[in-house]
Amino acid sequence: MERIVISGAGLVGSLLAVMMKKKGFEVEVHEKRSDMRLDRADSGRSINLIVTSRGMNAVERLGLLDDVLAITVPVTGRMMHSLEGELTYQAYGRDESECNYSISRAELNKLLMTKAEEAGVKIIFNSELQDIDIEKNIATFTGGSTEFTRLFGTDGAGSPTRKKLAELSGATDTTEMLESDYKELFMPAKNGEYAIEKNALHIWPRGHHMFMALPNLDGSFTMTLYMDQKDFSNLKTPKDVRDFFEKEYKDSVELMPGFEEEFFQNPQGKLGTVRLSQWVYEDKIALLGDAAHAVVPFFGQGMNCGFEDCFYLDVFIDRFEGNWSKVFEEYDKQQRPNGHAIADMALENFVEMRDSVGKEEFLFQKKVEAALEKRMSEVYRARYGMVTYTLIPYKFAQEAGLIQKEILSEICQGKKSIDEIDWDLAEKLVNEKFIPFTKERNFGVERYLPNTNYKGFVL
Repeated sequence: MERIVISGAGLVGSLLAVMMKKKGFEVEVHEKRSDMRLDRADSGRSINLIVTSRGMNAVERLGLLDDVLAITVPVTGRMMHSLEGELTYQAYGRDESECNYSISRAELNKLLMTKAEEAGVKIIFNSELQDIDIEKNIATFTGGSTEFTRLFGTDGAGSPTRKKLAELSGATDTTEMLESDYKELFMPAKNGEYAIEKNALHIWPRGHHMFMALPNLDGSFTMTLYMDQKDFSNLKTPKDVRDFFEKEYKDSVELMPGFEEEFFQNPQGKLGTVRLSQWVYEDKIALLGDAAHAVVPFFGQGMNCGFEDCFYLDVFIDRFEGNWSKVFEEYDKQQRPNGHAIADMALENFVEMRDSVGKEEFLFQKKVEAALEKRMSEVYRARYGMVTYTLIPYKFAQEAGLIQKEILSEICQGKKSIDEIDWDLAEKLVNEKFIPFTKERNFGVERYLPNTNYKGFVL
C-alpha cells in the first residue's frame, strides 16, 4: 500500500490528509506545533481568511462544504471608511449571491484536523521535519523517523521540505518580504450585535497604511493594521497608539476598548511572497500551499490556492491511474504558473486596497466595470470575479485583467459620470480584445457563474 507522509497539519496539510485517506492510502501527518484543539490558539496571528470558489470546490469534492460553510460569515462587498468617517460600499459581485465567506483560520484548521482523524489519519504533533533520505525513502522528524512512498510538504512559508527539495533538485527558492508588517486587534460585539456592518470587509485606506476588519461568528471583528515597519517603530507608547488611531481611524476607536494595550501585547507579523522554480522532485516529493507559493493576503487567495492544489492533485491521481511521475509532472506544470500569477495579483491588490480604493478615479472605473458586466454578462467577467467566483486558472485571469485594464482606461478617459460612457465603444473593445482572448483560452465566462457547481476547470 502507498504510504503517504505529510509534513504540516495546517489547513492544506489537513485537507490533503483527508483527500489521501479517501483514496485508500495509509496517511501519517507530522505537525511541528502542539495540538491547537487542546491549546489556546496563538493570538494576534490569525488574519481571518475568506473562502471563495476554489476553496469551496476543493472541500465540496471531499464532501466537507456544508461543514465549512457552517462556520463562516458571508461578506458581500468592501466598505471603505474615509478619514472623515464617510462610508462607501462597493459590492464584490454582480449581486449578493456572489459573496466571500469570512472564516477563522483556527476554527477551520481544527475542523479539518478532526475530519482527518475521523477518516483514520494519524497526526503526530510536536514533530518537525529534520531530514530526508531520498535513497531510502525515510523522513526524519523530531518525533521520529518514518518510511514513505510519497512525501508532501505542506509546512508553510518556512517549509523545511521546500528547502530540502531545492537542495535535491537545484530549484531556485526565493522569498520576497513586504516592507509592511501587520498587527492584529479586536472589535467585540456591541450589545450582542455587530458594531459595524456585518456582511462587509471594512477597509480604512490611508496610502502608506490601512486598517481592515472581517466579521466573526460571535458578532466580533478581527481587525488588522498593515503599515510600514518604520511607522510601526514610531508607535512606542499607548498614547502614541491612541493619538495615531484618533487621527487616522477615528470611527473605530470607541469600538475597540483597550486597543492601546492590546497593540503591544500582540506580535507584529511579517508578510512575504515565496516563489520556487520546481514544486516536485521525481515521483517522491511534492509541495502544496504556502510551502510552494506563500502569498501576501490581499486577494484572499492563499488558502484557496492551496486548496486548489489539493483539488488538482486529486484530479490528476484519478486521471493518470497511479502513474505518480505523470501526476507530479502535470501538477507542477499547471499549478506553478497559477501560483506565480496569484502572487503577483495579491501584491497588486495590496497597493489597490491601501492606496486606490478611496480615490474617485478608481471608484469610477469600478462603477463602470460593474455596469459593463451587467450589459455583457454572457461574455464579460471582471478580473476580481474571475479570481474569486470562478475556477478559471489564475494565470488566465491575470492575462485577462491586463486586457480589461486597457479597455476601461480607454472608455473612462476624460469621463466623470457613467452617463458619459460610450457603451458602443465599450462593446466594440470587448468584442475586439476580450472575447478573442477567452475563446483562445477555451473558457466561456458563463460556464463559471457562482452557485451552480464547482466541478473544476482542468486543462
